[in-house]
Amino acid sequence: LRYGSAFGATINYVSTPVVFSDKMKTTGRLTSSYESNGGILRNEGTLAFSRKRVNLSVYGSYSQGGDYKDGEGNVVPADFMRASVGAVAGFRLTDKQTLELSATRNLARDTDFPSLPMDLTSDDTWLLNARHSANLNRVMLKSWKTSAYATLVDHLMDNLSKVINPRTMNAMTPAKTKTYGGRTEGHWHFSESKLYAGLDAKYDFAEGIREREFIAGPNAGKTFYDNVWQKGNIMKTALFTEYQYHLKQVSLIASGRLESNQSGIDDAAPEFVKNYDKTETSQINPSFSLGVTLKPAKFFSAGLWFGRAQRSGSMTERFINYLPVGQDAWELLGNPLIKAEVNNEADLNLIFTTEKTQINADLFVAVIRDYISSSIDTSLTPKFPTSPGVRQFINIDKAFKAGFEISWIQSLGSFLQHRMSMAYTYGQNSVLDEPLPEISPLDLRYVLSASLLNDRLSPQLSLRYVLKQERISTDYGETVTPEFALIDLSLRVQITGGISATAGVQNLLDEAYYEHLNRTIGGTTPVEIFAPGRSIFVSLSLSLK
Repeated sequence: LRYGSAFGATINYVSTPVVFSDKMKTTGRLTSSYESNGGILRNEGTLAFSRKRVNLSVYGSYSQGGDYKDGEGNVVPADFMRASVGAVAGFRLTDKQTLELSATRNLARDTDFPSLPMDLTSDDTWLLNARHSANLNRVMLKSWKTSAYATLVDHLMDNLSKVINPRTMNAMTPAKTKTYGGRTEGHWHFSESKLYAGLDAKYDFAEGIREREFIAGPNAGKTFYDNVWQKGNIMKTALFTEYQYHLKQVSLIASGRLESNQSGIDDAAPEFVKNYDKTETSQINPSFSLGVTLKPAKFFSAGLWFGRAQRSGSMTERFINYLPVGQDAWELLGNPLIKAEVNNEADLNLIFTTEKTQINADLFVAVIRDYISSSIDTSLTPKFPTSPGVRQFINIDKAFKAGFEISWIQSLGSFLQHRMSMAYTYGQNSVLDEPLPEISPLDLRYVLSASLLNDRLSPQLSLRYVLKQERISTDYGETVTPEFALIDLSLRVQITGGISATAGVQNLLDEAYYEHLNRTIGGTTPVEIFAPGRSIFVSLSLSLK
């Protein structure tokens, strides 16, 4: 809860720490790879210069690919081009304080979205970040860290390059989003415990007007404008804390978060507000968790966790206005009055470890109140004739989830290792007595790897088997997903201390498959988009230390 109101659903990206050196030091890395299916080329690199008080690093990436073939030889539109360039400047202000400033420019061009009525023409994004760290190392207060960030996105999608027959309409949707935020956190260290406490804030804003120009049919010659984001905005501020108490065989962790969530629309669309009596909401979201870990024996440990996490709806869930942005071509209608989702969850973690074996089992049960989802509303008319319909965001009064993830890692002698894992989630809409949507089926994985010639040669075999997903939500418009099996092979060679190469093949048997959460091509009868078939890849990495 230090980073958000969710259990197991926050990805916290931690940048490589800035390193200072007494003498001028130069480090760097360059990686390039190629995939045969789709002709995908990926490149990335970084170069850093460090001194006693200053560290400067520059980095960049470029990737480009084309249409790929699935396991049955069908061509899937998948053109894309992405690139980024950025820099980080680190300053040692004092022996105990550092300041980091970073700026990154990301761009994308001419990217295919076969499941949506439009493709991406351009995307230009700025990522700005500033971080201050003070290692105070006092009796109790050890450190204080503060950061601020901004993300500015200019996004354009249209259907001008799509093959549409017959073409009745040209459409384009520009969108601009802005995100500003920051957080500050202190770290206290006592004799047998630790305490983290701080506050964070985040502001989101989105605007965009879709233009639909009819070139055929009864509306030929007319142009319609749709306010798809309505200048929606969300302001979140929160206080958070986490307390850790450690003894030799017992650890206790308690955390809490109190969040204020304010949302509204600055430019409401008439067709949107006719569905709701107001568009502004104010919600207070308390969240807390309590966990204890025990180590009753040398090779065994266990953890038991209880928690309640409450989150408000996102920008899409609240304010999207007849725009398909999900896994399929269904147009989505937001709900500004959607209630905050409350997840009451219990987790059990069991770990068995010996010198050559580790078995890890995670089990969870969750009862969710006001679960945020969407359902088909046949009374709503989509804006695009190719759309299968409209789904409106709603609250499900009560939902249930339970699942597990089990992994077993074992060393087989001095150079072999294998890893087996299994994951499954069961989700149920307790109101309609039907499965929750977008739940992946049982997933089994096995990896056999070796380390040869003092880790200079590392072959690996990966197997994956996914069961058929028959638990689907008819209220959501899901379809059954068939089972599939995959085999991947790779070989990594450490050529010298700073040069390594990897080659292999993905989907060795050229399996024709698609994931349950794969996108589908819209229409009155949705068509699944199959994943790539067999693909040979090779990569080369150069490291300068």
